[in-house]
Amino acid sequence: MNDQDQRVRDYYQNLSMPQDRIDTLLDIAADTADTIDQHATESHIGQVADKPLWRRFKLPRFTWLVGAQVGTAAALILMMSLWMHNSGSESERTLRTVQEVAMNHTTRLEPEYRGESLAMLDNSMQQLPFALVLPKSIDDSYELIGSRYCSLGGELAAHVRMKNGESGKPISLFVTTNSAQLLEIPAQQTKLDGVDVKLWREGGLFFALAKRS
Repeated sequence: MNDQDQRVRDYYQNLSMPQDRIDTLLDIAADTADTIDQHATESHIGQVADKPLWRRFKLPRFTWLVGAQVGTAAALILMMSLWMHNSGSESERTLRTVQEVAMNHTTRLEPEYRGESLAMLDNSMQQLPFALVLPKSIDDSYELIGSRYCSLGGELAAHVRMKNGESGKPISLFVTTNSAQLLEIPAQQTKLDGVDVKLWREGGLFFALAKRS
């Protein structure tokens, strides 16, 4: 197994999506294209010297191979993601999502973006395919700390870090799209390894809230 395959495997085993993981996926596609292009260019240069002058400037035939290989790599990544998330029963998918929420909360990674308002965080997180909003249950008693990218149920999500204004207790809010896979996860409130986790839907989005008991 080469380094590229290992990075893809590690990503889907961890089932988290901070910014460095997003960069890894982008690097995989770029590395694939660069490797193929370099190999094909070296081969083409060696062959050009043996051709008549009028044929030396013909466009290389390998160009279409680059696009095909990159497209195949992207499709493979997508299929792996869908397979891993769709495998297993509804209860297993729910458990994996709860584990993601609890893990991201307890890891306490530093926010990538900071701002005094949610609008500032939303403006910074350009890769989110939705507008970042707070659910109705979050009021002025919570203070924003910052946000970062993560994954939730196989979807790109925002991890918004907050704290209780009175107790200073850290709280994690996760926001993502209400995808078809997440529709199968019932709204609930549970506890895992000392972390209270709440899952629910509101305004077309899927929310998760995590805090220590």
